[in-house]
Amino acid sequence: MNSVVTQELTRYNGLIKTIRSSLNDLKLAIKGEVLLSSELEVALKQIRQGYVPELWLAKSYPSLKSLGSYIKDLADRLDFFQKWIDTKGQFPKFYWINKFFFTQGFMTGALQNYARAKELPIDKLALDFEVIHDEDRVEVPAEGILVKGMNMEGFKWNAATQLLAESDPKILFSDCPMMWFKPVLEVDFKHEGVYKAPLYRTMERKGTLATTGHSTNFVLKVSLPTDIAPSHWTKRGAAMICSLTD
Repeated sequence: MNSVVTQELTRYNGLIKTIRSSLNDLKLAIKGEVLLSSELEVALKQIRQGYVPELWLAKSYPSLKSLGSYIKDLADRLDFFQKWIDTKGQFPKFYWINKFFFTQGFMTGALQNYARAKELPIDKLALDFEVIHDEDRVEVPAEGILVKGMNMEGFKWNAATQLLAESDPKILFSDCPMMWFKPVLEVDFKHEGVYKAPLYRTMERKGTLATTGHSTNFVLKVSLPTDIAPSHWTKRGAAMICSLTD
């Protein structure tokens, strides 16, 4: 996890550097002190229209938010990591999965911690999932991680039955409760009585393979208990989202 947070900070520092330098160049260009390049001109137009400049998105995590919401989201992400750093090596009680720049790397880090502790090959492990019933009294697990920050689209979690349920009328998205992502041997993973909900970083349900071999948008499938056939949720397009539009 120390490697994960170091990589995250490197990526965020690169993004902040791009934002600061481009805004400074724009200020100088508006004053007429430097040349307004075609790249800066496009960025200025997009900012005036309330869009996140493509210049920033090239160095950014995936986001479909408008400019104002993007800045607020970025500030929240940086605040999460700043609090993590301020604890001087202590890991958070739970992790906001929607704050990570490279979500797949965070998942891999959680598996690596378990693999090294148990001296198991990481390719034999998988993540199992358990919904936390009482978030206020939950204890930090000895194995795995507690995760928050996901949204459900096309379904909701029924706390009374501890099963998936239909969404409430006129409610497009519902908050996902805290979950325990616990590493298990792949042979022990449960495949029956669950719906494997795809988890995406944004609402754009597509992505391309990066050089790391991971999708730029798809993270993993989260298994949730259901008493309805999984095909029912598949036909509804039920999925989980880390970051909504606004």
